[in-house]
Amino acid sequence: MAYQNYHYRIISSENITSGAASTQSGSAPFGTKAVRIATSASVNVAINGNPTATSASTLIQSADSQVFTVTPASTVDGSDGDKVASIGTATVNVTWLGA
Repeated sequence: MAYQNYHYRIISSENITSGAASTQSGSAPFGTKAVRIATSASVNVAINGNPTATSASTLIQSADSQVFTVTPASTVDGSDGDKVASIGTATVNVTWLGA
């Protein structure tokens, strides 16, 4: 079921091709408050400055989505914001959200 997003605006979006090894997204852009993660199959995800997802990381089920608070880049051109890592064979959509 799709849910409406009344609290955030989309800053940017990217897809991660997740597999047997942990794969990272780009960093959270300046102004980001949250990240929405949606997946085509069940995956485990981790979020921090340099994450590595494992089978013990947070599980997101197939065709589900979750929103998490993140730390953004400290400057407009910065790359020090949180990243999302995923493990498990799927396409994982990472949408960075701002206020």
